[in-house]
Amino acid sequence: MSNLTRRFFLQSTAAAGGGLLLPGLMSSSAEAAKFPSKAFTMYSAGKAGGGFDRASRNFAPEFERLTGQPFKPVFAPGAGGVLAATKLLTAKPDGHTVCYIAYSSMGVSIHVKKPPNFGYDSFAHIGTTYGGPLAIFVGKNSKITSIEQLVSESKKRRVTAGISGAREWYHVGGLIFNARTGANITYVPYGGGGPSRKAAASGESDAVMTGLFDASANYNVLRCLCIFAEKNPIPHTIQAPTMGDVYGKKAVNMWHPTGLTTSAEVKKKSPENFRYLVDTYRKAITAKVTRDRLIKSGFPPEALITWGPEEINERQRGFLEEVKKISF
Repeated sequence: MSNLTRRFFLQSTAAAGGGLLLPGLMSSSAEAAKFPSKAFTMYSAGKAGGGFDRASRNFAPEFERLTGQPFKPVFAPGAGGVLAATKLLTAKPDGHTVCYIAYSSMGVSIHVKKPPNFGYDSFAHIGTTYGGPLAIFVGKNSKITSIEQLVSESKKRRVTAGISGAREWYHVGGLIFNARTGANITYVPYGGGGPSRKAAASGESDAVMTGLFDASANYNVLRCLCIFAEKNPIPHTIQAPTMGDVYGKKAVNMWHPTGLTTSAEVKKKSPENFRYLVDTYRKAITAKVTRDRLIKSGFPPEALITWGPEEINERQRGFLEEVKKISF
């Protein structure tokens, strides 16, 4: 028997012996080979027909093609994503259950609502679909022409900025801006992003704190004063400075990314399954067919961000540090 043959024989015998000594146990690679073994359930923090629904419907076909499994959405809107998150975190942590959330909103909800059953470290983020930075707009006919003027005015008189809801993402973003600049802007909830932008356009409020891309339908009646990002992502459409351009080291970047997450228990107990989710989702979301679907359904190309777990966590870390300083 040659050395090569003898070595192969011994290795094979050892492998077989290991199987006999440990009946019923499977290697992690064998377990991973079985995944996915059934349909995926996606709990959505948004309502049917909303942005989360449109996004997931556009990437689902490619995700299903790559995994060979159905991708079933279940809508659980409300409480800033807490309801959907609760369903995710009480599901079996095998990787077949995911959740579509707005990462920043979830961080705000945890800080404000203090859910008893989970916290910041309860999630393992998979990847983004779309998102954009926070921005401050005024009406096109407003006498306020710069962010510096808005801040200065707020120190002399009552200046209001519309927000979609109290103690939510845009409200917290506004309070962070106040704390960083010394502004004294009063944030007024209007029960939705559309009404808050309409109030600024009409002059009912002095300004509006909203998403840069969320305001796209109102660009003709609003003027952007400041963008909370490293750089202006749409300089061909909006001419406005970033907070960094104006306030230097006082600046904070505030993005509102949305995408898939799962429970931290999945990553801990089934790391191979988690890595499969991350890699497969990235293939699905970056596929040309998916990108074309998203753009056709109304998502701006610049809003189609593809951050992985590391970038999501890094970007959220700095934002959450600011959130934790806010009290009501």
